[in-house]
Amino acid sequence: MDTRLDTQLIENDFTIGVTFRHSARAAEFRCNHLDLRVGDACVVDTERGPCLGTVNRSRIKAPGRRCHKQLRNVLRKASQRDIEVDKRNVEKEKEIYRSARQKIQEYRLRMKLSQVEVTFDERRAIIYFTSEDRVDFREMVKQLAAECNVRIEMRQVGVRDEAKQLGGHGICGVKLCCSGFLQDFAPVSIKMAKDQNLSLNPVKISGVCGRLMCCLTYEQDFYKEMQKIVPRTGKTVITPEGRGKVLVADFLRQRVTVMVEGEKGIMVFEAAQVQLAFPPQQQQQGKRRDRDNRDRDRGPRPPREEQPSRPPEAKKDLPPEQLIKELEANGDNDDNGHNGSNGEPAA
Repeated sequence: MDTRLDTQLIENDFTIGVTFRHSARAAEFRCNHLDLRVGDACVVDTERGPCLGTVNRSRIKAPGRRCHKQLRNVLRKASQRDIEVDKRNVEKEKEIYRSARQKIQEYRLRMKLSQVEVTFDERRAIIYFTSEDRVDFREMVKQLAAECNVRIEMRQVGVRDEAKQLGGHGICGVKLCCSGFLQDFAPVSIKMAKDQNLSLNPVKISGVCGRLMCCLTYEQDFYKEMQKIVPRTGKTVITPEGRGKVLVADFLRQRVTVMVEGEKGIMVFEAAQVQLAFPPQQQQQGKRRDRDNRDRDRGPRPPREEQPSRPPEAKKDLPPEQLIKELEANGDNDDNGHNGSNGEPAA
């Protein structure tokens, strides 16, 4: 069936929000002269061609506002024929999904099938999958294309992108941030969890995708500022009652619990009442001195062979278990754990 539509652009300021079956995040489109309500089905113009979506925000036009965004248009309100085409695509997606899983098991491919999307014109099927390695799926694609009579496009995505597509709820009970409102993935490191005094338990700091939770970045700026005011756990401080060691650093209340030397025991002070016993420069010098002493005790190291310089490799999106091991091995200088997508589209 030929469902090609006219995609002529019309410039005006009326816009609506539209969601799709394969994307929980809303996108903005020009609604032109159409009067669409929340919940109405409509056909919109996308980069892949016409697509059926659902209105989740009614049309708006701010007074005196000119819309300078390069937005695409709503082509029309969905008809009964369009809805039938979409239902037919849903059934075809299920059929292709089952066939693809059988082919993956038959060829023993090291890949995980995420979902299948059939375009609105019924000519192409996009198969999303995740894999740690490169996969040779050419034979599988040939058989699927012959059986389903559509063009098959394989697209590899990362585990975070997979969670973004499939959606779900986090341990907080709220819809996943990646599938709700996040536009891009921000870098997340295991050091953020340590700075926020969180338990370095992979179960508690991991999202449904198995990687570090994106919400660790939300309060990181606050904790960075508080570290300039509140001494961290383990630091030696001078209090009104004498010198002591910080046991608990409460950044939210700006208080510290200190084990005071002598018989005074454990006491709680405001952060403004205490100060570091050693300036940060002296602490760094002390750490450097201890490191030099350890190297001296180990003896001279064998000379390293010079190797040709290589371009720096991109940091991989590692599970929290591996990041915690690297943090324990490297100390506080760990900055791994970038949570961007580690997958690339495969044609």
